[in-house]
Amino acid sequence: MKSIVTIACSLFIFNVAISQAKIDSTAKPEETTFYDGSSNIIFSPGTVFRTRSGHYYEITDKAKFKNTVDHPSVAAYKQGKKNYLLIIQGIDIPIAANKVQDVIESNINGDFKGWDGASSFSLVNGDVWVQDEYGSLFANLYRPKVFIYRISDGTYKMKIEGVDQIITVKRK
Repeated sequence: MKSIVTIACSLFIFNVAISQAKIDSTAKPEETTFYDGSSNIIFSPGTVFRTRSGHYYEITDKAKFKNTVDHPSVAAYKQGKKNYLLIIQGIDIPIAANKVQDVIESNINGDFKGWDGASSFSLVNGDVWVQDEYGSLFANLYRPKVFIYRISDGTYKMKIEGVDQIITVKRK
């Protein structure tokens, strides 16, 4: 039993260490704003969220962070060309993220059952997008929120709220 506790503690310390990026104490945030989404959010790899100022960030950190603060403040510190460290009220350490551009925010029009290799996604805003990578996923959600955004190589990624995976898509 002692070795299991030792392993668990070691894994926890390792996860904190890889997430513990440093911010220069003299640096000023590029943006200070708020997160207006639901409380009790878990910021995990791939989470895409919108700040009150209208910017979108995708969490790239390896760890998951739970936040219970309603409408927490967010300070974004630029770390390179598109990399950021986010200081989110209620979370003790900086979270690595990318700022994403060309974001479409909508909902799936009706039931979302997942994807199977050639799936088509009709959105409430009238757009239709199709799966552009191999893979399958099974889900059962009604009108989930969708974020579609362009990454640096020009392809589009789709993140569906309630689904952990991110899928490559193209406009139909």
